Amino acid sequence: MFRKKHTTEVYDAGFGKWNFTCTCGTGGRAVPSRQEMETKARLHREAANR
Repeated sequence: MFRKKHTTEVYDAGFGKWNFTCTCGTGGRAVPSRQEMETKARLHREAANR
């Protein structure tokens, strides 16, 4: 079975908030901490690889 590669990108959503998007179409809810959003993006990638 072919698995889609999940590549995430954290970006500035404006108004001091950060968000992430993935190549699978998933996105996060904007939060004020870039570090927190990077963690959420990493957790998404890890969950997708299971």
